[in-house]
This record gives sequence, C-alpha cells and structure tokens, in this order.
Amino acid sequence: MIETVRSPAAAAPDPSPSGAAVPAVSPGLREPGAATRAAASLRDVILGGQDGLVNVLGLVLGMAAATSDTRVVLTAGLAAMLAESIAMAGVAYTASGAEREGAARIGARLRAGMAGRAALRIATRAEALRQAGHAPETVETVVAAGGDEAEAWREEIERLGRELAPIRETRPLRAAVTVGLATICGSAVPLLPFVLTPMAVAPWLSLAAGGTVLFGAGVYRARLAGTAGLRAGLEMIAIGLLSALAGYLIGLLLRAPAA
Repeated sequence: MIETVRSPAAAAPDPSPSGAAVPAVSPGLREPGAATRAAASLRDVILGGQDGLVNVLGLVLGMAAATSDTRVVLTAGLAAMLAESIAMAGVAYTASGAEREGAARIGARLRAGMAGRAALRIATRAEALRQAGHAPETVETVVAAGGDEAEAWREEIERLGRELAPIRETRPLRAAVTVGLATICGSAVPLLPFVLTPMAVAPWLSLAAGGTVLFGAGVYRARLAGTAGLRAGLEMIAIGLLSALAGYLIGLLLRAPAA
C-alpha cells in the first residue's frame, strides 16, 4: 500500500514512499526572513560599533599619553571616526554584495544537484513498481508523492541553512549605512569624555566608558546566542583593553618632550 506524503509543515513527520521521514518544520523556521534580516543587522551593528570603539579608544589614549592638548586628541579622534566609518561602510557594501552573489551561486548548484538525485530516486522507484506489476495509477501516485517529498526536503534544508548561516537579505547600501552609523556611534563613546571633562580625568573616563559598552555588547550578544553572558562580556573588555594598552604604549614612546 502506498502512503501519501504531507508537507513539512505538518505537526509530525510522515513516512515517505522510500521509507524516509519527511521533515516537520518547527514554528521558528517557517518564516526565516525576519530572523535572517535581524541577525544580519545585529551583525552589522556589532561589526561597526566594536570596530569604531576599539580603534578610537586606542587612538585617543595614545594621543593623551603623547600630548596634554585636548584639541589635538579630539582632532585625531574625529579624523579617525570619519575615516573609520567611511572605510567600514565601504567594506560592508562590497562584502554584502559578494556574500549574496556567492550564496546565490552555491544555492543554485545545490538545488540542481538535489533535483537530479530526487528525479533519479523517483524514476528508480517507479520502474521497480512497474516491474512488480503495479497499476499505472499506483505508479503515478508514487511519482507525485516522490516529487512532493523532494520539494519538502529542499525547502527544509534551505530554511535550516538560513537559520544556521544567515545571508544578508537587505541591499548592500542598507548594510553599508548600518555599519557606517554603528561605527560613528561606537567611535563617539571614547571621544565624549575628552569633550565633557578635563584632560586629567578624560582618559580614565574614556577607558571606563569603552569597557562598559563593550561588556554590555558582549552580554547582549551572548544572550541572543544562548551562551554565557559574563564570559562574552569579559572577552569584549579584553579586546578593548589590548587596544587601549597598545595605543597608550605608542603614545608614551612618542611623547612630546616637556617645554
């Protein structure tokens, strides 16, 4: 007796004519588009914000160690902010386009391979039924069910792929704007203390502000991924401290002599 095949959206998997179970789609995977876009946007924000904050933090601390002139520190910091945001936006634009084009080529090749293997399995199954003396209607039912099964598996694999490795579904220009703005916001964090406070305390406040933001970003990222928040936050702080230390040491080595 030939069993019918339901779509992957069924509540429980059904056996296919080949004996394999057609996958049942979990509710979280039925509409992957919004989740994919959110993951890509979050990635862009973290990429730009972390890059801008860490780079400018190391720069302003190095400049603060090299000179006591607040105007010089701010000039260097603002120049780095603008240059970094433009560069990161350009990287996001080109990388986003390349990512989408590469994903499209790989997807087309995989779909073609899956379709060829599914057609071969269906033809082999149908021929076996004909040789066993089954009625033509039975063979047609098996062929139709096999096609539905192959399509169900293809859709499920594509859903899982988008969830495990989200590809940007937004336009490259939107990704570039997101990364550029995030870079500016991240760069502003270590710069603000030099605008609002005296030079004597600004470097310490800049370091504290940068560390706090990095820790919060690490904890938030970990919560989304379902991993340990404290560890992720400390890892982000360690990255910021290494950058700050490198910039500070360079500033000490190149420190202007006292007048």
